[in-house]
Amino acid sequence: ASRLATLHDEHADAAIGNITGSNSVNVFLGLGIPWIIGALYHRYAPRGKGQYDVPAGSLGFSLALFSTLAAVALLTLLVRRHFNGGELGGSRKSTRLLSLFFVSLWVIYILLASLNDKGKFMSGI
Repeated sequence: ASRLATLHDEHADAAIGNITGSNSVNVFLGLGIPWIIGALYHRYAPRGKGQYDVPAGSLGFSLALFSTLAAVALLTLLVRRHFNGGELGGSRKSTRLLSLFFVSLWVIYILLASLNDKGKFMSGI
C-alpha cells in the first residue's frame, strides 16, 4: 500500500503517513492489548495470583533515544522537502545516501538500546 501511495502521490505524503500510522497501530496494539489483558487477569484472578508488576527497566533511555532519532529523521525529511520540493525522489545517489542514513539511524537505536539494556552503556539512566 505504501508503494502504491508513493507512486500515485506527487509528494509522497500519503506513503509516509501510511508507514507512520501502520507502525503506530502495531506498537500501541501490540504492547497495549497484552498489558491490558495481563492487568485485568491479575486484578480479577483467584487469590494467590499476585499483582501485575511491569518493571520499567531501561524504558526511559530507550524512549529518549527513540524520540531523539525520530526527531532527526523528521528534521531530515523537512530539510529535503525545503531543498528538493519533496521528501522522496531526487538523484539515484541522493536517494541511496538518504536510505543509508535512515538505516544507520535504526542501527544506532538498536545498538545503543541493546548496550544500555545489558548495562554496558549509560546504565544509570
